[in-house]
Amino acid sequence: MYKIFGKIGAFLYCAALVAASVFFTIRDADNNLIDEVVIEAGTEIRLEDFFKECPGDARFITDISSIDTDVPAVYKLKVFYDEAFEKDVTLRIEDHTPPKGMALPQEFYCNWKMPEAADCIGYLYDLSGIAKIEYRDGVPHFSKGGVFDVAVVVTDVYGNSSEIMVPFTMIDDHTAPLIKGIHNFDIVDDVGKLDFFAGITVTDDYDDEPVLRVDDSDIDYTKNGDYFITYEAVDKAGNVRRLKARVRISVTVEDEEIGEGGYRYIDAEKNPGDPYSLASGIMSGLWRGSDVETARAIFDWVHSNIYYMNVRGSQNYESAAYMGFSRRCGDCYVFYCCSKMLLDCAGIPNMMVRRYPVYTNGHYWNLVKLNGEWYHCDATKFRNHPGVYFMCTDEQINDGNHQFNGWLYPMRAGGSKEYKPSDTPTPTQTNTPTPTPVPTVTNTPTPSATQTPVPTAKATATPTSTPTSTPSSTPTSTPTPTAAPTSTSTPVPTSTDTPTPTPTDVAEPTATETSTPTPTPEAEEEQDKDKE
Repeated sequence: MYKIFGKIGAFLYCAALVAASVFFTIRDADNNLIDEVVIEAGTEIRLEDFFKECPGDARFITDISSIDTDVPAVYKLKVFYDEAFEKDVTLRIEDHTPPKGMALPQEFYCNWKMPEAADCIGYLYDLSGIAKIEYRDGVPHFSKGGVFDVAVVVTDVYGNSSEIMVPFTMIDDHTAPLIKGIHNFDIVDDVGKLDFFAGITVTDDYDDEPVLRVDDSDIDYTKNGDYFITYEAVDKAGNVRRLKARVRISVTVEDEEIGEGGYRYIDAEKNPGDPYSLASGIMSGLWRGSDVETARAIFDWVHSNIYYMNVRGSQNYESAAYMGFSRRCGDCYVFYCCSKMLLDCAGIPNMMVRRYPVYTNGHYWNLVKLNGEWYHCDATKFRNHPGVYFMCTDEQINDGNHQFNGWLYPMRAGGSKEYKPSDTPTPTQTNTPTPTPVPTVTNTPTPSATQTPVPTAKATATPTSTPTSTPSSTPTSTPTPTAAPTSTSTPVPTSTDTPTPTPTDVAEPTATETSTPTPTPEAEEEQDKDKE
């Protein structure tokens, strides 16, 4: 009996030893496993990170090949180890790296509105997305010229921030441009040959291309007599200089050539002068490094140097171009003709586009071939759009002024041959001063909506709200993320305010100077007649 109980006791003892061994093996295996691992976004998923001492037979049962470690998220994974164990573990991919970007140097006049902070940073990169870009110390204000470093802070959706110093070159300009060559005019021949800009030059201490305009609204070209025109030069800082010159008209005009109401026009039947020589002289200062840059310079020049005026009577191509170049005024047909003649001088293919259908007013603009594709370009001034329509697709330019029949023209960039007017045009803005100058905007990546960063949020991979799903135990299972981070983008910059012109009057020989400090008149709204 003693022997029997002795054997049973020995068996139970051995069983207890085995059970204890298994228990401690399981306990040791659990203690060796790290059930939650955090890695930095963009780094590699390593099996050994889930163990204090990685077993030789350890492997992922879950297929991790589909996990994008560049995207912060949370994943449930299953691992196998020590020949018998399958355990669930959690992988957290988090972003603790601040955004990267490059400072875009700024050059502004002291009286201009400062740019949005987002306009000062380019080449942005972040793993989780940019939440906001802002000036560290608020929008800067400068009371004097010089070069200053301005701190801009870029923050991503996880609250990681980087500070970038942006150099600001500020110009404190209070001197109006100089106008030289002003003289009186005695017209004893055809008024159509009048060129108010012949021999006139304008220079500025900072602005290489100040705008020069002529106001001849006081002249009645149908009646002989003495009149005065006003020359107005405006620089980018908004400084204005105005000078007057006398115009004496002594021309015999037949009654049938005058027209009703004493309107101003150029008679197409008379020799308008040589618009081609005028265009060649203007074009000499508009050449740039590429066709796109040259075309932009052409449309900016026409937009900035010709003011809108309704024209009655018949004009042909040459007379309209001559009116624009010599008188710097005219309707949409004049804007089109001047643009076309300069484009022809530059050797850039272009053609006319006409508004269609025409209910009351006709309209003309240019179709220009750039980078191998046709784009809409229009230098005409519109009250509701102060800039230049440049390199626009069908969708971008089809507003109320630019409806057209696409079947009549070659295929446009980003467009079709169909007639599809749009209510939401998105034309490009001009980079040169208009009647009231605006600063040149530095090109930066286009931002969109602003979102406040949430640095404490835990990002996961899909929008599933309940992280309870577990991958299967087979080696072909895929990771199951439990939630996804919210994508964000950078703020939308607001438009730049136009600086208030500061009039300055300086006497000029042979001319009468005005002292009225009125700002440059706003461009007239497009109201040209139906030229169909």
